[in-house]
Amino acid sequence: MADILLENVTIDIPVFTAENRSLRKSLLRFGGGDGRLKQESGHVVARALNKINLHLKDGDRLGLVGVNGAGKTTLLRVLAGTYPPVSGRIRAHGRIASLLDVSLGLDYELSGLQNIYLKGMFHGLSRRDIDVGLAEVIDFADLGEFINLPVRTYSSGMVLRLAFSIITSLVPDIILMDEWVSVGDSHFIERATQRLESFVGKSSILVLASHSEELIRKVCNRAVLMSQGNILNDGSVADVFHQYHVMGPQPFFNAKEYLALNDDVEAAVERGQLSAWDHFLLYGIREPRLVGRGLDLAFFAKDAIFQDALAANDVSAAAKRLIAVAPFLEPVKLPENWRMSKNTPIPLDFTPPEGVFLRLPPGVEVPEGVELTAYFKR
Repeated sequence: MADILLENVTIDIPVFTAENRSLRKSLLRFGGGDGRLKQESGHVVARALNKINLHLKDGDRLGLVGVNGAGKTTLLRVLAGTYPPVSGRIRAHGRIASLLDVSLGLDYELSGLQNIYLKGMFHGLSRRDIDVGLAEVIDFADLGEFINLPVRTYSSGMVLRLAFSIITSLVPDIILMDEWVSVGDSHFIERATQRLESFVGKSSILVLASHSEELIRKVCNRAVLMSQGNILNDGSVADVFHQYHVMGPQPFFNAKEYLALNDDVEAAVERGQLSAWDHFLLYGIREPRLVGRGLDLAFFAKDAIFQDALAANDVSAAAKRLIAVAPFLEPVKLPENWRMSKNTPIPLDFTPPEGVFLRLPPGVEVPEGVELTAYFKR
């Protein structure tokens, strides 16, 4: 049975070409730029994934949600075995088919026919296994006599058709996709779509990164929200997208942590009455509850903006106030290497409760002429 387990997986990517660039020197000298950059042994290292924990089981259709640079493609490459972790553990059971680059592994000096055998063997098939499905692959690729010519003589569309025909002839346990694959002309796309749906349907686990909410809602039964190399939440597709629309890629709500901090909510969720996210929006945001990462809603008990939004039953406005203030609250623990834009508005109109101080989160700069209030810890 297919199974994938990631435990505290961290990925650092060295940027060797940055050695003599003035941007690199400026970043390291002044500590500006992206907090996921650090200097190590004379070169820059970018933190691409940070302590990722993820368990996928048979039947999971996981959608990766987040803005560009969130870490979605990097996570797919880790699952494909392209990037080894600098720390943490990965365990995968089952044959993996990666559609991140369907033409990867083709030898352009060999013929299309020879490449069918080459890629088939690369994916663990015997020559006998390849022989069984050979005619079907050749027929679907529809390359005619070109199947016996070197791939370097093919157009880019022909290369993709060959590669797509080969990869979708496999019967993998786990499929990794970065956006839905679309190749060839309109006639071939129609055939390819039907073939791809059948290919995905036969797999045990699918991991799909996409900016198409419609596609993820259609194909997936589970989603994770990612930002700055972190998994912010893992839950149903509906809950993750709702959180994404209301709070954006901010790390201030995680279903598992919310349940762990609130026993009564966990009991309600276990009875199937509602999800953790539903509870937070319907009830939790109105109560002095712990949300996670040290964020306590009691901090906002006397905040007029937050309370006025709740009084008007405008949960979206209340949530926006939370995410505008939370990074500046000293008790709130931001994810490791988390960094914000230098132009992030500073909530000078927020008065914390007694004993709670504000701070400038990493990356935020005080605009010229602006003076911080006495609530900011010096």
